[in-house]
Amino acid sequence: MMSKKIIAAILALVMAIAFVLPASAANYTDLGGHWAESYMKDLAEKGYLSGYPDNTMRPNENMKAIETLVMLSRFYTVGDTELAMIKADYMATVTSAVPATLAWAYDSLTVCLAAGIITPSELKTINLQAEIRKEQLAVFLVRAMQLTAAAEALAGTTLPFADANLISPSCFTSVAELYAIKIVSGDNLNKFNPQASARRCDVAAMVSRALDLAKSNNKTFLIEGYSGLSRTEGIITSVGTNTVEFKGLDGLTRIYNVPATATVTVNGAAKTMNILYEGCYANIYFKDNAITKIAIESAENIKWVQGVVYSSLTDYIAVKNPVTGAVTSYPIDSTNTITKDGVSVAASAVKTSDLVTLKLQNNFCVKIIATFGDRELIGTITEISYGTTVSMKVTDSAGVSYRFLLDIANLPQIMRGSIAIGVDRLKTGTAVTMKIDDGALAAIILSGTENTVEGELTAVSTTKTGTVWTLTKADGTAVTLKVDENAAAYSGTKSILLTDINVGDTVTVVVYGDTITEIHLKSSVATSKKVTGAVLAVDAQKKTLTLLTSAEKLIYIDASSVVTIIYAGTGRTMNLGNITVNSQLVVYGTYSDASNFKATAIIVE
Repeated sequence: MMSKKIIAAILALVMAIAFVLPASAANYTDLGGHWAESYMKDLAEKGYLSGYPDNTMRPNENMKAIETLVMLSRFYTVGDTELAMIKADYMATVTSAVPATLAWAYDSLTVCLAAGIITPSELKTINLQAEIRKEQLAVFLVRAMQLTAAAEALAGTTLPFADANLISPSCFTSVAELYAIKIVSGDNLNKFNPQASARRCDVAAMVSRALDLAKSNNKTFLIEGYSGLSRTEGIITSVGTNTVEFKGLDGLTRIYNVPATATVTVNGAAKTMNILYEGCYANIYFKDNAITKIAIESAENIKWVQGVVYSSLTDYIAVKNPVTGAVTSYPIDSTNTITKDGVSVAASAVKTSDLVTLKLQNNFCVKIIATFGDRELIGTITEISYGTTVSMKVTDSAGVSYRFLLDIANLPQIMRGSIAIGVDRLKTGTAVTMKIDDGALAAIILSGTENTVEGELTAVSTTKTGTVWTLTKADGTAVTLKVDENAAAYSGTKSILLTDINVGDTVTVVVYGDTITEIHLKSSVATSKKVTGAVLAVDAQKKTLTLLTSAEKLIYIDASSVVTIIYAGTGRTMNLGNITVNSQLVVYGTYSDASNFKATAIIVE
């Protein structure tokens, strides 16, 4: 003989199947000709009601309170994020009031609480396994339709039902509202039968009419306070005047502005933000990217820590601080719960190098929240300051800002293309990818594409915002590029200064985005054996000439070592003093630096 517990479990399973199985196109064997056939098929098609495994709908079977609430919860389309927030707020209430045999309905009951279909006190006192009375159904349905205020406005009204006097005072206005909007009517004897049990056909008719009315009025049922919300959870690390820094379960520290309209609760009680809550666990809720609520958990014997799993879980969990490398072990309490990326898992699912957030109670680990320790954050540097610790703010495309603190003596790898660069190259406005390995910042990669350009340096422009070069390529096209003030420059394998490169030089440059990051000098005007140009000035006493080249560059000619000066028109020699302004010269010799040329021979054209 089966025990009562087994029978109860089987009945609970049957109810679960009846309300969880997807709707099908089956022709239920007991609906043909029934007055509620169209209503019950309508709800089956919409996913509100399903038949039983034996292909029946059992229209005349009395409905239980738990079944009714599950059906009404489906008025609300709740996304995964919203449901997670609702469960975080109400699941404890549900599990404390509802036996585990009805666990299949837990999620639906949290939705009912959040939507106001049932109150916490009602949930604690109601017999969910009992058949629901019609007047009780009316109350729940009015709440589900968000018509409570309209119902209250009907206080004092009269109803035409012959048994209206039997309606409980607490249910009267709800019945009146449903009558007013034609959801309910009297039976053949003009009775409502408020104390009678509601059958599945009665509930189906009322719910189907309610949904049709909502559709005709373009009414969408949303749960105020959750619809459109997002949520993040983690540990508060710093509290400012109107800001909070918050380390999420992914180990990244976010910076949030806290508007004056945001509510703050601590263990459910309204509070104001202050530094006392640094180190506390919190859920932060957002709507349209603005904080609406910060729910903080705080207790003297509770502490939260983060780290990377250092060894497999046994009776202890050892975690490594991803910044300092220090390893700390914590004993695991027997009641410990473990989740990984939101799913309950066994200890074996938590691997070394996973990032974990630990809840410690009296220094015993009672909760482990695990996630993978590797990730990438793409954003733009919006703030940076230097010191023994480099503080950097990176803002992603959604407008969320993250704080990174870099030890100047132990910096991560910083790469621009294939070139490693110094931290001083990081500027506000730079697009970066922050690469996190095993919970620690391993690399900062500047975003952009890398290519090379070769050409003659034909123009240099320097302003307060930096230096710009114009390079003319072999095909005659010109390209204008910014020059990184710390760009590396080479002549062959020898490192040279940027000032060693002059207009007229031929260079190959490595370009990242629109910025020159590396320069290779291919040939220099400073190694030329001749220079041509127009004479701007002659100083015969000092034996110097000033020439302007075709590239608009001034060259200072030292003629003290000139052996011959020849006039090309006659082939005769001439003196330096005979050279006039605007004369065109070809001067042979060598450069002593970028602007000074020591002449050995001069031809006047």
